[in-house]
Order: sequence, then structure tokens, then C-alpha cells
Amino acid sequence: MIWEWENSMKAIRCVSICALAVGLTSPAFAQESQDTASQGGLHEIIVTATKRSEKLQDVPVAVSAISSETLQSKGVFETSDLNASMPNLQVSSPYGSQQPNFSLRGVGVGTEFNANAASPVGVYVDEVYQAFRSSHGQQLYDLEQIEVVRGPQGTLYGRNTTGGAINFITRKPKLSGTNGYATIGYGNYNRINGEAAIEVTPVEDKVGIRIAGTYVDSDPYLRNRLAPGLNTSAAGGASGLNQVNDRSPGGTKSYGIRGTLRVKPTDTLDITLKGYYAKAVGGTEPPLPTGQSKTSDVIDYTSPNFLLGGLFGSLAPAGLLPASYSQSGEGLGLKEIQADTIGKALTRSEGVVLTVKAELGDSLDLVSVSGYDSGRYLQSITDCDGTPLRMCAIGYQSNFNAFNQDLRFVLDRQAFKLILGGGYGRDSITADNRPDFFNFLSDVRAAVGLPDTYFNPGGAFNGTALSAGSLPTGIRATNHSKQKRTSWALYGEGSYEITPTLKLTAGLRYTIDKTRFMDGITTYYDDAGNARMITVSDFNDPALGNTYFIEPVRDEAGNIVIPSYRDLGVPMPGGLERSGKSKKFTGRAILDWKPIDDVMLYASFSRGYRAGTFNGLAYGSANQVYFVRPEQVNAYEIGFKSRFLNNRVQVNGAFFYYDYKGQQGQVVDNTATANLIALDGTLKGFEADIQFAATDRLTLTASVGILDSKYKGYDQAACAAKDLSGQFPAQDGSCVQTSGGNVSVGGNPFPYAAKSSLNFGFDWDAVELGGGTIKLHGDASYTGRYYFDSFKDYSRGPLPSVASGKFGEGNGDYWLLNGRISYDTPRYTISVWGKNLTNKVYYPYGISLENLFGNGYRVRGLPRTYGIEATMRF
Repeated sequence: MIWEWENSMKAIRCVSICALAVGLTSPAFAQESQDTASQGGLHEIIVTATKRSEKLQDVPVAVSAISSETLQSKGVFETSDLNASMPNLQVSSPYGSQQPNFSLRGVGVGTEFNANAASPVGVYVDEVYQAFRSSHGQQLYDLEQIEVVRGPQGTLYGRNTTGGAINFITRKPKLSGTNGYATIGYGNYNRINGEAAIEVTPVEDKVGIRIAGTYVDSDPYLRNRLAPGLNTSAAGGASGLNQVNDRSPGGTKSYGIRGTLRVKPTDTLDITLKGYYAKAVGGTEPPLPTGQSKTSDVIDYTSPNFLLGGLFGSLAPAGLLPASYSQSGEGLGLKEIQADTIGKALTRSEGVVLTVKAELGDSLDLVSVSGYDSGRYLQSITDCDGTPLRMCAIGYQSNFNAFNQDLRFVLDRQAFKLILGGGYGRDSITADNRPDFFNFLSDVRAAVGLPDTYFNPGGAFNGTALSAGSLPTGIRATNHSKQKRTSWALYGEGSYEITPTLKLTAGLRYTIDKTRFMDGITTYYDDAGNARMITVSDFNDPALGNTYFIEPVRDEAGNIVIPSYRDLGVPMPGGLERSGKSKKFTGRAILDWKPIDDVMLYASFSRGYRAGTFNGLAYGSANQVYFVRPEQVNAYEIGFKSRFLNNRVQVNGAFFYYDYKGQQGQVVDNTATANLIALDGTLKGFEADIQFAATDRLTLTASVGILDSKYKGYDQAACAAKDLSGQFPAQDGSCVQTSGGNVSVGGNPFPYAAKSSLNFGFDWDAVELGGGTIKLHGDASYTGRYYFDSFKDYSRGPLPSVASGKFGEGNGDYWLLNGRISYDTPRYTISVWGKNLTNKVYYPYGISLENLFGNGYRVRGLPRTYGIEATMRF
């Protein structure tokens, strides 16, 4: 949009002028700022982004930190609330708040939704890497600080940090006295929340214990209006197999508890042991349906762009199938759906962390961080088309466990600092998925008199074993696999002050990652519940292929057209196994210069790495299970950090350029299978973060992020002529095979890489009243245009036949407004809060399913929420 571009340029000019003013600030004025800092102005923030405690303004890295006080004043309840907190950060999710997808500077998990995929933004809790994405949203309580490091972190953090790293730092015992708090709140959608912590010190300065807990119970904001019972939307529900439950989507009931023991037996030894448990249960998050038109919500099931459009066209006149569906035509609002299957989602995680810090000398420390985590994610069969038809549904179940160990020596001398260490990580994920597609056809089958043992999943045998016009059946399958990953690394980083104002930092890391895909097996079933064929396994016969038929396939007359391999004496297959290995050197070099006090300029090169992975959701054939090469990002950055105007103004910013190789993503093909691809691209951008203590009682904040991302290569004519059939992955550079044909994505932006983002906020201690203070907080955040996958707006080549509706528009170009009013005293705080105050309708997540299931998949963001909250401290 012109508006978006013009405002982005204005923001850059504004920040550039501020930066220029900083550069012209005289040394005498800067010294005055330092001398008067204690009289007012901005507080210093200490971060651990470089694995040692340093002032944020002294760290030559793009890092943002949010303290516990700021989290409270902003009303950060869940990870999606972080969207308005810093530049170039987006948080979205198809599965609710428990499983957030983080994107930093346009680099994120994007289009991947299989459990075995690791996020390119590393998530850490107390320095322990969280390998399982489903548990990323369960640690947001009793926090000391959240630190977000933008840009590749291939030295100190290592694997899976091509986008950056987010570290949730929990509160630990201070070894002094007793303290605690209790918070209780109530909001709309019947939201009840509670949080509490207590800390005791059995032995002053030696032993401390802290216990914290959280509880949230909230009703859904979407209501399912489809009547429970027999689903009659296809052929009057003739099979009796498709039932509608009375569950509404969303809503959650979650709780967590954390205990921390800190022991400091001597002045040189500090030991912290932490254990936690968290569980969340709620309705799953289905999409709001949108059809093939950008001006209407009508889903035309007879459209030639829909995979089964011909079948609907022939059966709709007989009343066996509907010709169309419209949410507005059913009289539904934006907070209502008619979904045939709303499942339950359960997320559980538990773990223990042992941190030991030992001072070996005046300037040498040894730090050991050991963490073990395990848990489960379960999503029962859930609608993924958002309509009454049993068109698209899927269930997930994943069990995981992980162990991570980091051991490092930290040398801290006046001019020279050094970290030398090693890391080991092991994680295991066992996945059991249940694809459930096109099973409205069970009712059609029963209505036309075919037995429940008739088997033609998705019309797979049409034109071969069966006639071209044979009735397809739905896909009922179980998809099982196990993935084990191990990672070893050695790393080191040192910094040397060449002069009192000039410092060089250099680091290097060598990582070896091994990935094993095991026990992969996918079994298809008929409507009677009989196992009929195995599509993914270790079976691979030169004459018979790689699909194993357990039972014979019969035509409509009952004649055998494909024999049972078991009856032919062919042994039942075992699980598929694959292995992959990655080795990579990563690191960084930074030169920073402080021309005057409170001003730092820096330039850096860094390389990040994301380990290779397997396509864990492949269920069509063993060929779809393949190893995708690792990602690599070479990043170049020039940045500045500054404070001036008597320590009242802070302006930090950076310009950056990424050379991206092998960005992993997913594309859904015409068999409804999600295939992994890897693309090369470039990304450049700018970001700035401004804080202004206008008075001792009023602080203003602002941030801006600008991104320009694009994939390399573009020749649509040459791409269209390529033969990619039978290739895994089905791509050649930027040329990708889709369900509509070959498309070059060259020149398209990265998924979820908003072109611009802005946010403004204020914190005002407005009035002193009765021993307390009335405090006001407000923030406004703008998210620019972004697209849901690498195909951008679906206008190129054959893509209009894949998605022609509102899904192709992407999302963005919206503002969200939040506010909070508190009465705060040393002992208690009472607050009234509101989020998305204008009740903006927006869609932070989407998947392209229009060609397969007739409609686009878009998940709505939270509507307006509000409530009251009270906190007591002791």
C-alpha cells in the first residue's frame, strides 16, 4: 500500500534524524548525562544475551528485553501479546496460545505444522533449549525477564537460531527474606486467571526456595452453531458414521506449577535446581471458512478449481451433496461457525533444570546448565474446513522428551573476555496423526448402495484398477513415526578492547546434528474400520511398488481388481527408516566503537544454522519421507545504540541484510500431503526502538520495523516447462510443483514477513491518591501486509486455479489498540485492562487448502477482550 510505504519511509527518516542528533552530541553533554542519570530518566537493563550479565546498551547485538514490571504493565498474558512489544516480531498460531509460531525479522516457522519440525527461532527457558514447539507457550508466568535476540545466533546458541533466540528467564530465589504475591482476575468470555508465588529463605544468603503457579480458565469466543447428532449435510447422513459434537472451538483451562531451589554453600558456588509441570486443555482452533471469491464468502463446491468439483456437480442435482456453502448465507456472524468436528487439544509438559555456577578464580567461572523436558500434545480429530461437511479433519498426537547440556568456561578480564564451551542435545518425538479427509463420501457411498468395505480412497484407483467414473471414498488413515535427533557442538567467543572505545568480538561454533526417522508407517482403513493398505513403510518391491495391500480392492460389482499381497504370501512390511546428518561451522565477528559516552556504533557478520529435517506428515508414499537440507543464513548488520538528553532518550537501531540458503517450508499437494521444500532468498531491513522519559512520571515508547524479503530466481516460462513429477522434493531451485502446476516463487516475499511494523506506547503515573498511584498504559501496534506462504497472492502461472479467494490476499495492514489502568500501592495493585479495543477482525495464520477442500484456511485473531485484575504483594 502507498500509505504503508510512505509511513515506513517517514519512520525511517525520523529515526535517522534522531540517530544523527546522537552522533553530533558533544562529549561534555554525554558526561553530564552520565552524572545525572541517578536523578531520573531511563533505567539500565541487564541482559544475558551474550551468556554473561551486561548492560543492554553495551551489547553490540540487536536485543530487546522486557522486565517483569513491563510484562505486568502491558498486560502480557500469553505469547501473542508480545506482538506489540518490539520491532520485527510476529507471533501466530494455528493451534491456540499453547503453540506459538515466532517470526523474527521475517524468519520463522512459517508454513510448517508437523510436530517434528524445529522452529528457526530458538526458544529457551533459563537457557535450556525447548525442542518441542507445542510447549513454547506454557512458561509465561512469574518471569524475571524475556530477552529477544534478533538475527542469527550461530555461536553461543547454536542450532535452529537462523531467525534469532527468545529466552524466558524465570524468577529465582534472592536468598534474602520472604516475599511473594497473589493475582486474581476476571474478564469477558468468562476468563478467570490466577497467579501466585512465594519465596522463603531457610538460611539467609545460603538457601532459598521459590514456588510459583498459574491458572487460567476461559470460554471460547467462537460458537459452533451446528446441531449435535447425525451429520446430514451429505446424503442425509446415510452411513451413520459422521456425527457432530456439541463442542465450540477454543477456550482453555490451563495450569502450571514451578519450584526452584537455590543453594549457595560458599561465595564461589551457586546451585539452582528447578522443576516444573504444566497442562492445558481446550477446544481446538478451526478456521473461519472463506470461498473462491475475494468479494463473497460463498464456497462453490462445483468449481472446476476444486479437486472434487466434477463429483459435486454431478451429485448435487440429486440432493446427495450441496452445491455451495456460505457462512453469511446461514446467518452466521464472525464469531460463529458450523463445524462438524471440534476436537480437544491437550498440551502437557514437565521438566527439571540444574544450573551450577562455580568461580574458579578471580576472573574465571565454570557454568553448567542441564535440562530434561518431556510432554505430550494431543489434538483429537478436528475440522479443518470450517463447514458442516465432513470434508477436512485431522488429529495429532505427539509425545516428546529432550535432554540438553551446556558446559562453558567464562573468562572476564578488563580488556579481554572469553567463553569456551560445548553443548549436547538429544530429543525424541513420537507422532501419531490421523488424516480424515473427504469422509462425507461415506454417506454418499451408503446412499448409492455400496458396502462399507468398498475402498477407493480419494479416487486413487480411478482410471487404473477402477473405471474413471468410480465413486471415490474418503481417506481414513493412521500415520505413525518417531524421530530422534542428537546434536554435539564446540564453541568459543572472545572479545578484545583494541582501544578504550574500540572492541572486536569473534566467535566460532562447530555443530554435528544427526537425525533418525524411524518406525514410519501409514495405514488406510475402509468405512468398516478394516485396515486395507499401507502406503508408508519399508516395503519396496520392484514389481509391486511401495504400497502394500492388506486386503483386496474390489470394484462396484465385488470383483477383485487388486489382490491382497498378504494372500499372495508377501510378508507384512515394517516401519520405514531414514537418517540424515548435518555438519556446520557457524559464528560471528563484531566490531563496535563508542565515539562518545552513551553512544555505540557496531558492524557485524554472523552465520546461523537450522538443522535438516524429515517430512513427518508424509502419508501418501515412502518417497515423500526425505531429508531436507539444513538452512543457513549469512547476516550483515550495521547498528547503533545511544542514550542522550540527560539519560532520558534511548534510540537503538540496525540495518541488516540476509543471504538465506535453504529456507524450509511446506507445500500441500493435490493428494492433501504436506511436502517440505527448501528455498534460497535475500532479506534486508531496518528496525529501531525508541524510549523517551518525557518526565519522571511519563515514558513514551516507539518502534519501527521495515522488511524487504524475496526469493531468488524467477523465470515462470522455464519453470512451467520443467518436468518435476517423481521428484522429492518436487522443486528445482525456485521452481516448485503445486497442485495446479509448476510455479516459480522467485521475487515473492517470505511468509509472515510483514513489510512494516510500528508500535507506540506510553506509561504514565498520572495521579498520586491515598498512598498509591493511578497508572495508565496504552499501546498501539500496526502490522503491515504479509502473505501466508511463498506463493504470495496466488496470481502467478497456474496459481489462480489453486487459490482465488481471500486467502491469497494474505493479511496485515491493521492496527491493534490495548490499554490498562491501575491503582498501584506498595502492597497491592488493582487494574482494569482491554485488548484489541476496536474489536479489529484479523487473521494471523492461514494455510492454502482451497484447491483441495474448496475453501481457504484462516484462523482469526482474538477479538476485543477486557477484564479486571488484582494483585497482593508481601
